Amino acid sequence: MRILGSSSVPQEWTATSALLDTVYRVPAPRDSQAYVRRVLSLCESEGVTHVLPLTDVEIDAFALHHEAFSRRGITLCMSPVEGIRVSRDKWRVFDVFCNDPVIRTIPTWRLEELPLAGLVFPMIAKPRGGRSSEGLERIYDAHDLRHFLRKLDGLGYVVQPLLDGEVCVVDVVRQRSTGRSAAMARQELVRTSNGAGMTVKMLNDPVLIDRALEVARALDLNGCINIEFLVHAGVPLLMDINPRFSAGVAFSQLSGYDMVANHWRCFSGEALDDPVMPEPLIYVRRIVEIGPSIPES
Repeated sequence: MRILGSSSVPQEWTATSALLDTVYRVPAPRDSQAYVRRVLSLCESEGVTHVLPLTDVEIDAFALHHEAFSRRGITLCMSPVEGIRVSRDKWRVFDVFCNDPVIRTIPTWRLEELPLAGLVFPMIAKPRGGRSSEGLERIYDAHDLRHFLRKLDGLGYVVQPLLDGEVCVVDVVRQRSTGRSAAMARQELVRTSNGAGMTVKMLNDPVLIDRALEVARALDLNGCINIEFLVHAGVPLLMDINPRFSAGVAFSQLSGYDMVANHWRCFSGEALDDPVMPEPLIYVRRIVEIGPSIPES
């Protein structure tokens, strides 16, 4: 097979361009109509049969226009649209799981329905459809609350208590057609401000893995996804569902489970690899400079 790539920036600005057969310039996915039109055009001209979105904003664009691909027989290698719509909405995630007998959630209110009596500070306000920790606001007292009630009114925010605890994430691959699945868990020891783990410890934690697999099953998700928990007072609380590869999926790869290949198998019909329980090792991410990249004349 050939592997094509697309980017909204010039090819020579992206190191992974060298790993692909061809790279095309496309509009930024935030302009979903222009982006999807360009991707569809490339699919038709290049005979593309499968499209693999990698980021939240791409997932959002394809979920809006998924029928345009299915009509052309093009497979979007992502979860079913309804599962994506729940996963990408922090209020709907809470609403679906708040009464679940197994999955515990962080208490969550829509900003416009926040009960003003009996609140315990600090709190945190998040965009319902936010990604990569964008738009977070911390609320430390009643004065902050009054300010943010005015500032964020009508912008689609939820509010949660700002709890302490350990951030643990689980890469899950689930094959919807067979119900088979596998998962790799890790604790994020050092994270960037936008939530990417830089130093992680792999976890042999069957309870955490069972919770993540139950989330994927309940939403009938397909392929590789990432589920974030806040372990507060020893209890894993569901924090976020990312219906895509995590930024730290390489840690699962290094620990012995090929999430990328098994994601593909969810859409090719091949059998998934058996689950692996990782050694409790610590991995550290580093950034390596390469170059120079010479623009084509």
